[in-house]
Amino acid sequence: MSGFLLPKTFSKLKDAPSFQGYLNFNDDGRSFGYPKQVVMFSGGLDSLAGAVDEVLNEKRKVVLVTHKSTPKLNKRHRRLEKMIADKAGENAPLHIGVRVNKNKGLNYEYTQRSRSFLYVSIGATIARMLNLKSVRFYENGVISLNLPVCAQVVGSRATRTTHPRVIQGFQKIISLVAGEPFTIENPYIWKTKADVVEVITKAGCQDMIAASTTCTHTWEMTKDRTHCGTCSQCIDRRFAMIAAKADQYDPVAAYKTDIFTQGRNKDEDKIMAAAYLERANQVCNQDDIAQFMARFSEVSRVFRYMDENPGSVAQKVYDLYKRHAKEVCDAMKTMIARNITAILQRTLPGDCLLRTMYESGSVISVPAVELAIEQPANYFRRRGDVWEVRFNKGEPIKLITANKGSQYLSYLLSHPNQPIPVAELVCGSFYDPSNGIFSAGEIDGEDIGDGYQITQGIPLTDAGVIIDAKAREQYRERISELLQDIDEARNTGNKEKEEELRDEMTVIACALNGSKARGGKPRTLGDKRKNVKDSFRIAVKRAIGKISEYDSPLGQHLDSSIKFGNEPVYSPEEEIVWEVRPIVNE
Repeated sequence: MSGFLLPKTFSKLKDAPSFQGYLNFNDDGRSFGYPKQVVMFSGGLDSLAGAVDEVLNEKRKVVLVTHKSTPKLNKRHRRLEKMIADKAGENAPLHIGVRVNKNKGLNYEYTQRSRSFLYVSIGATIARMLNLKSVRFYENGVISLNLPVCAQVVGSRATRTTHPRVIQGFQKIISLVAGEPFTIENPYIWKTKADVVEVITKAGCQDMIAASTTCTHTWEMTKDRTHCGTCSQCIDRRFAMIAAKADQYDPVAAYKTDIFTQGRNKDEDKIMAAAYLERANQVCNQDDIAQFMARFSEVSRVFRYMDENPGSVAQKVYDLYKRHAKEVCDAMKTMIARNITAILQRTLPGDCLLRTMYESGSVISVPAVELAIEQPANYFRRRGDVWEVRFNKGEPIKLITANKGSQYLSYLLSHPNQPIPVAELVCGSFYDPSNGIFSAGEIDGEDIGDGYQITQGIPLTDAGVIIDAKAREQYRERISELLQDIDEARNTGNKEKEEELRDEMTVIACALNGSKARGGKPRTLGDKRKNVKDSFRIAVKRAIGKISEYDSPLGQHLDSSIKFGNEPVYSPEEEIVWEVRPIVNE
């Protein structure tokens, strides 16, 4: 870079080129009959059902936008386009395909981390060109929320294309670029895959199912084998088809592997199918929403990104997964009934899903899912009535405790380098399902001293103040509202409103901590703030002291990395990733 100097200051560009200068097209949709909506169309079952809903059921004029990631799908997309157009007649949708792809030198990266952003950007650009202010994704809620089915589908391997948090983030970015509010919608957030299939069949479009493509392993696709049959999407599709009694429209011959009756060479594929079924079994056996939220705490991420009461959202999530679990289990029963003779006579491969399930104790059964899961190097998580703690791949320790300090630590570790007002932190740790919203402090046992308590069925604060179940629920609902309102006030620059909301948060935090001022209840808001701050610091220090007795390096790390004050923060010298999601004992 010899002779190249970077500028030390930047000046705002004068007379910047207009948006129109880059995209020479804007007729307000006149040439396309003024479409009402832009719909993202991947050619999968969900987007197909969305197109059927929009065009055939609702009779809306829409534009279907497709990102052409591979030419393998071109003929299938054109086939679907023609089938929809033939059904729609004069209301046939406009189909716009956009080819944007990485070069071959980057093809070793298959996780497609940025695909969803690219996809929505294409749709939003076309929408603005047509003077529209929204786009719609159609994806079922089980895939959108996407609880990890097993260790092989986590992090960047798990799609987050239409998760409510991602949708809201995209909305903010695109609204900033557009200079006005822009909306991204997913009308199918509360539908299962079987629900989606029923939309297609009830509209008389079952012949379109075979032309749709769900598989994520497009590189394995051939003319006759359009689906691999072993990826998470193929598994979900097969179960949904059977549950919706529509598998006759989805030929098994189109799958490279039939997970029900054929063997799978890779352990990863065996684990994927077995874990998918096991998760459904676990959900089917849970009749308590509290247990469900504790067991699958990742769903709590959705609460702050839905325009509904968290309690209502939690119930909808629970209902969604219960319906999905029942569909999976019912589909499995159907397949067992169809193949019972082959199962009993053991003519099926030993590692096909039907025999794996039926002969769960067999030596040829799938390897235990738990053995495939590598434990994180660092975790601070709750399992029933203990906190499990591990630092830097060291020996794990267990703390038998209902002490709030451990809960606060867990919350801090999950928000590294984020200074959080102490009252908001106290209330947030109480509210956040990933840190014990439904289970924190609600464990049986007896007082074991040193501030580490186990209580009889109801949570006991560090100060010994009992909060009954009704009060807890009321607090949680109000905390959820306050957290959202504070974010809104902060984003709009309404300092007065933000301070007013924080005052109320302080009062709640004081009640949760059972904080007392000199000789009784705090007399002023200043007293409440100080009491919350002091109670928080004492609780965390006590927890760190207990941890230090068993793991001195971790105690030293926490002691040096956590700063107290009005806005406590966990700020380690080096980035550390902590696993804090609770685990429910089976």
